[in-house]
Amino acid sequence: MVLVLGVSAQTTVAAWRAEERIDAGAVQTGSLSLLAGNSNSAKKDYVFSELKTENLLPGSFVQAPLTISNAGTTSLTYGLAGITTGTDNGNAQDKALAAAGTVSIYAAVPPASCMGTQQFTGQLLYSGSLSAGAAFSNPRDLAAAGSPLASEALCIRLSLPAGTPQTAAGGKMAPTFRFTGQQK
Repeated sequence: MVLVLGVSAQTTVAAWRAEERIDAGAVQTGSLSLLAGNSNSAKKDYVFSELKTENLLPGSFVQAPLTISNAGTTSLTYGLAGITTGTDNGNAQDKALAAAGTVSIYAAVPPASCMGTQQFTGQLLYSGSLSAGAAFSNPRDLAAAGSPLASEALCIRLSLPAGTPQTAAGGKMAPTFRFTGQQK
């Protein structure tokens, strides 16, 4: 009797390689520089002193224009990335004002129409509380510096609703609007 035991180990090795050349075109570098300001000045850290809150009473509003611009060499998109009130160390009136205040940000409003307390029409970009979570629903586009589309005038309106307790009147705050930009 012959017993045959067979054990087989089979291994398959396969290697594939594909190659194709493409023309990647020219690679260019650029810069992004998002600035805020008014008609006379634009800075990375702009102090928005035109929006005065000390005379804000229940049922009233203050507003001022703010220009956002791209000083870089490439197009970008930008958006609102939160608002702080600057009242962390304030008194009770300051904190009541910050808690009750609402902000509305409009585009397509000529800066001259955003002065004082006059009414206007424009594209509403944000309406709500002054909070770290404040944001535009869609990013905004700015062309590279030198283009007429490299800046956009916004109208910032700070309101104190009519039903706000009188304790908020006379409060002060220094709202900080944080904007971020990224390459388009």
